[in-house]
Amino acid sequence: MNLKRVLERAVSRPVEIILTDNRTNVVSFKKQKGRVVLRIQRLFTEAPLDVVMELAELIKRPSIRTPRINEFIRRNQWRIRKRARLYDRIEPAGRVYNLQRVFERLNREYFSGRIDAVITWGKRSPRKAVRKRTLGSYNADTGTIRINPLLDSARVPRYFLEYVVYHEMLHADMGIRRRKNGRLAIHTREFKRREREFRHYSRAVQWEKRLG
Repeated sequence: MNLKRVLERAVSRPVEIILTDNRTNVVSFKKQKGRVVLRIQRLFTEAPLDVVMELAELIKRPSIRTPRINEFIRRNQWRIRKRARLYDRIEPAGRVYNLQRVFERLNREYFSGRIDAVITWGKRSPRKAVRKRTLGSYNADTGTIRINPLLDSARVPRYFLEYVVYHEMLHADMGIRRRKNGRLAIHTREFKRREREFRHYSRAVQWEKRLG
């Protein structure tokens, strides 16, 4: 079943589907410019037709009851929660910065506490070129944010570390978008717009240029 095609026929308008790994806010949507932007837990790609049709009705009438959706989520809750962690050791506490505290504050301030992810410092690598290339990453399969340990330094401003964490949290929040040609759209126009909402965005971008 083509989920996008079924939904578009049922609601009579274009539907952009964003798959997420969120374990709490599994369904949300907004209507804009004649289309629907639907954020759903990736489990819904396997939902039966009756659940999908109820999802379409929810889009058309947001106040309706959704017993089929609720039952589908209840029966598959174990699958939503069962996310293997690729990293044996989760170490958010660094020598200078505690990533968990940074994550929790940003989650409250910018995301209303909805980001469900694990955050940790990455492994220290002796290869300088590799270390400098990636400051942070988000793994959607495990819901894990990794931050380059080079940033665990008193020479790194707190606002810059927060900017890197915020950037990866945006990836967790916005999920995966796929273009018509099948390619993944990662840093979309909407992503960049939201990135600029970070209060120290300009300072952080300027400081990042010093890293070379």
